[in-house]
Amino acid sequence: MSTIEEYFWVDLDAHIIANRSVVTSSGVFKLLPSANTILPSDAPPTSPRQVTSDWTGVLDTIAAAKSAADCQENQLRDQAAAHEALSRELKLAQHKIQALEVLVNDVREQAEKKQQKMMAEAQSLRQEIEAKADARLHTVEERVRAAELRANVAEDWLKRIEQASKNLLPDERRAAA
Repeated sequence: MSTIEEYFWVDLDAHIIANRSVVTSSGVFKLLPSANTILPSDAPPTSPRQVTSDWTGVLDTIAAAKSAADCQENQLRDQAAAHEALSRELKLAQHKIQALEVLVNDVREQAEKKQQKMMAEAQSLRQEIEAKADARLHTVEERVRAAELRANVAEDWLKRIEQASKNLLPDERRAAA
């Protein structure tokens, strides 16, 4: 390999080691500070085994990060499914509420119509009863007037009969009567 390529790989390895990250149990990445940063001019010759172990650590870190990302993605999918189910339930409940509101309004309108009809029927019945009562009262008043008139006529007749009977008596008895 050329010196530039070796320098590139050594620098990359040193940078990875210096900025190695580890996944914690909560799924958060933490950067681990390196003990000493290797600059290319100071770089001691590295063995292929040391570089391989560094890359293995990076691969382990990537695998752990992938695992954490997969767990988080599964959690997000579960949350999205739960949110979608709740959203569907909410929409269903809203539709039921709207249907019930329409039903309540229909029942209210029917009740108001029925109440108005019953009030009209009651008013009509009251007027009919009042008319019949007025007619009966008028009839009774006419009968009372007729009876009073007959009583007056009968009283006049009785007075005349009495007067006539007094006139028929001899004069002595007329004076006594």
